Amino acid sequence: MGKEAITKGKSLITGLGMKQKTMQKSFAQKNHPWKKNAICFNQLKPIMKPVKTTLDKIQKLRTDYLHSLPQFQELFIELMIGDAEFYSLQTRTQPMGYAIKTRGGVLLEFYIAGPYIPESKRFFRQLISDLSITDIYCKSFDSLLLCNCLESLLPYSVIGILYRDYAHPLIESDPGISMRRACQSSVALLDAQDDSIKELFETREQLTGFIENEHVFEFYRGHALVGCGMAVRTIPGWNYYDLGVWVQPSERGNGIGAQILLSLRDFALKNNMKASCGCAADNHASQRAIEKSGYVSKYRMIHFETRETIKHTNR
Repeated sequence: MGKEAITKGKSLITGLGMKQKTMQKSFAQKNHPWKKNAICFNQLKPIMKPVKTTLDKIQKLRTDYLHSLPQFQELFIELMIGDAEFYSLQTRTQPMGYAIKTRGGVLLEFYIAGPYIPESKRFFRQLISDLSITDIYCKSFDSLLLCNCLESLLPYSVIGILYRDYAHPLIESDPGISMRRACQSSVALLDAQDDSIKELFETREQLTGFIENEHVFEFYRGHALVGCGMAVRTIPGWNYYDLGVWVQPSERGNGIGAQILLSLRDFALKNNMKASCGCAADNHASQRAIEKSGYVSKYRMIHFETRETIKHTNR
């Protein structure tokens, strides 16, 4: 009888143990639904699809992008926008951002709206593959694009110096240099200069357009043309201007470039323009002239190169 009691006791304990485990499992499922939610979260992960569109269709998102930047757009990039390709980055139901690339495969802008930023790394990698991106031009103050490029370990080089801040000029204004606004009769004069003036305009037609719609000036010492300068609106409708300078080859090294910039900035201030400038990273003469005129730089234009390793990787 003692043996039978022991056997019943073991059966009772075993039964209680199994019941306790069943209750614990039920409790865990009832009070910890995160396992089920994890599956749901994966199923609800936003899907991005780039859809080719036109600039006007992404204009609102692009305005949001421009407002989000701590500094304004670079003219070097903006001049490529007119002949670029535009993509709306779509979820299942609505646009979440946009991308702009050149016909040659250079990514110029990549923007994701706030709620979707946590997924931007995945979208960025997908975009590189879907749009066959070969290169990326990134302003160092464009934090979202910069972070995605760096986290993808893309090789890069600095190709431009961007001047957005002004300290004080290191030179005095030269009263012997005069400034005259260019007119249509100036087209022939400026177009006849040596090829280095193409730093300011690429074609005669572009020069004509700048004179008609922007602010182009000739600079003289006495009757001799020593240089040319212009203040070009970066984007229509915005009060931001890019300052450009060309100096006669025979006058280079005489501080003419810095003098022209002093005059252009003074003109911009008097007309309530927000002026900035930039130059190629290897153009040391331009850097010296810009900095003598008082500008300082904290930003760069960076060229990233894409690689096969990120085209087919989704970390």
